[in-house]
Amino acid sequence: MKKLLFLLVFIPIVITLNSCASLSSIKTATADTNSWIEFQMLPSQLLRNGEVFFRRQLSDGSTFSVFSDDTIDIDSGHYYNRLMQDFGWTGYGDKWQDFSGFARNVRYGALYVNPKKRIAVYIYPQRTYAAFKVTIKN
Repeated sequence: MKKLLFLLVFIPIVITLNSCASLSSIKTATADTNSWIEFQMLPSQLLRNGEVFFRRQLSDGSTFSVFSDDTIDIDSGHYYNRLMQDFGWTGYGDKWQDFSGFARNVRYGALYVNPKKRIAVYIYPQRTYAAFKVTIKN
């Protein structure tokens, strides 16, 4: 009985702590952070002409910049899938399923930046997405 109770308490804690639903704070993220930092943005703030449209400083003093890039744009579906998988979702046909019960939801109208992968994904309020390139200067 004690083993069953232990498992009922221990397993959800382990799943939660090991969940892929990683999200970092700009206050603690560095250039080597391999998780997603969320920023709320209006779609009108995005530029698709290659100019930097978003820039922030990380906790290690480095600065990241986000801009559009044709190659990243072509591969945007791949990067969107990586974001969803990192958040704990599993692709099931043309939909995403949360089989674990611990997947993190994306917010519409948010830019997700992964400093280590040097990629950003924007989720439009209309539930579409776009991917952008990230550069980091120390």
